[in-house]
Amino acid sequence: MTHPSPSRCPCCGYAKVVPAGRPGRVLRYRNTALTLPPDLSLSHCQRCKYEDLSLAALPGELLESLYRSSLRERAQLAIARLHRHLSKNKLELLLNLSHGYLCRLGAGHGVPSAALVSLLTLLAEHPDLLRELEAYWTLPPGDGSKSTHADEAISASRKTPTPNRRYRP
Repeated sequence: MTHPSPSRCPCCGYAKVVPAGRPGRVLRYRNTALTLPPDLSLSHCQRCKYEDLSLAALPGELLESLYRSSLRERAQLAIARLHRHLSKNKLELLLNLSHGYLCRLGAGHGVPSAALVSLLTLLAEHPDLLRELEAYWTLPPGDGSKSTHADEAISASRKTPTPNRRYRP
């Protein structure tokens, strides 16, 4: 069996770039950090230790599969933490999700969106926001009786005049 001839390293120019796999490689993909499998062979310089971790050098199907697995796992963890505070059925009603969807995600079936995983994670980190969310959806649209921190910050910023930046003394 013949091995492919080594190519030149784009960093140091040394002609000893060979495919190699190792554990602990992390790559930023979309909105998350993915850990690459240790058996994945990538171009590796034996002199300067350069590895080509560009998206073009990696198989797109593998990255997408790892990303989807990450979303499933993160959703499962967040749903398990939220279940201590609110039933899945009530949470589905609150977030306007299909009946049984959180059970499916909790079992590892289906792929949630990154936005849903982000929302579930924030709610799991701050369960007091569940009550605020329930209160928000019980108010009629445009009801100004309940002021939030964001509303107070916006009104405070409108009260202070912004300096004219065109003309400086």
